[in-house]
Amino acid sequence: MEKGNIRNKTISGVLWGFIEKFSIQAFGFIQGVILARLLSPSDYGLIAMVGIFMMLAYALIDSGFGTALIQKKNRTEKDYSTVFLVNVGMSSLISLILFLCSSLIADFYHEPILQKIVSVYALLIFLTSFVSIQDVRLSIHLEFRKKSIINVITTVVSGLFAIALAFMDFGVWSLVYPLFLTLLLKYILYWYYQHWIPKLQFSKKSFKALFGFGSKILASSILATIFENLYSIIIGRAFSAKDLGYYSRSDGYANLPTKTITGVVESVAYPVLSELQDDDEALLSSFRRMLRTSAFVIFPIMIWLATLAKPLIVVLVTEKWLPCVIYLQILCLDRMWWHVHVLNLSLLKAKGRSDLFFKLEVIKKILTIVILILTVPMGIVYMCIGSVVGAILSMIINSYYTGRLMNFGIIKQFRDMLPSILYAFSTGAVIFFATIWTENQFIRLGFGTCLGAIFFFTVAYLTRSRELRYIVEIIKNRTSAITKHE
Repeated sequence: MEKGNIRNKTISGVLWGFIEKFSIQAFGFIQGVILARLLSPSDYGLIAMVGIFMMLAYALIDSGFGTALIQKKNRTEKDYSTVFLVNVGMSSLISLILFLCSSLIADFYHEPILQKIVSVYALLIFLTSFVSIQDVRLSIHLEFRKKSIINVITTVVSGLFAIALAFMDFGVWSLVYPLFLTLLLKYILYWYYQHWIPKLQFSKKSFKALFGFGSKILASSILATIFENLYSIIIGRAFSAKDLGYYSRSDGYANLPTKTITGVVESVAYPVLSELQDDDEALLSSFRRMLRTSAFVIFPIMIWLATLAKPLIVVLVTEKWLPCVIYLQILCLDRMWWHVHVLNLSLLKAKGRSDLFFKLEVIKKILTIVILILTVPMGIVYMCIGSVVGAILSMIINSYYTGRLMNFGIIKQFRDMLPSILYAFSTGAVIFFATIWTENQFIRLGFGTCLGAIFFFTVAYLTRSRELRYIVEIIKNRTSAITKHE
């Protein structure tokens, strides 16, 4: 694919990704507020308890083959069909194992209802394997508009269904049953947009080639999944479902902006960087632009969220969720660096260095264990503080090989992000001191948000921020070009 076309596809992907993610974010935020008012912290805690088993199951089913397909050039129908058959076979085995272990999981957490929840999830995992390759195909062909439409439709429809169930007092099942509706809609929409039917062809040669790359990604995914959910496992086991509910909601709110935006960046970054893998100059240029632009968007949002955490929680989900506030404030300082992790790892994958990808994951997980051992005895607040320390150290570790491969390590990356860091923290300081005079949480939230936005964009404009100019350029000048190329 030509560089000009790749650049257009990149801009298209970013714009459609933002349309998708922010549409989903806006709806998801409203849905979350409604559900948090109707459901209890314990309901969210129960779902968080089984989250790791679901995520591990999906990682094992894919086995890194989806990532390998995106990275590979000159893919064939045999490649696609081989991955499809592997996904279905793995899902059958894993679903059965999960079903048989459901009682053990319930006993581990001392929550009998988890046996039924895990059993239902086992069925969902099996059914999901039939559409996973379709999503990969859209990424490979850089069909970001179609992916966005599918994700928005499924999110809105299943979200409305969840709200309806919560109003009818379905409790925790309001968070489970809508997943089946999501899956049904994906079956329909993937068929509508692709008309692709897998052939029952299995190639040993294709399997070996893809697994050689994908196995390292799989190992990294398993490690990442376990350790991303390690806090939930420990809190759920050592404390209570209610405590885990408070933590999981805080974690969810902290993840909402950063993973929404980073999700856009990641979904575009890896396919695009893979296309540029043989041109180091173009690869580094694209990487830097993604890093600076995502930092410009993510940093101020996370600092705003940390500064106005209390009024946000009280206004939106009432005072019954107040224990979330301190967790949310701390976790924002952790999650704000997530895009840096993702972009560095996407660069390694694009260069075909899944070996380094796995090595980095092992090092970071050892670090996580050490931090947890030190902080668990001190309680959940100190566990959150430990996660911030771990995030910063992990960011430094992630960028080590980027520095080796591309001569663009953490110091140079930090220098690129420094203007956005200064914009964000100065905005947070203005919001804090401008709202300290009132205890009215509605006034603090509304006034602080408006003042913060005005201050941030004014300073960015006056200092001639190139990231602001780039975003404005995309919005103003690229829409027609995107439509044409799509």
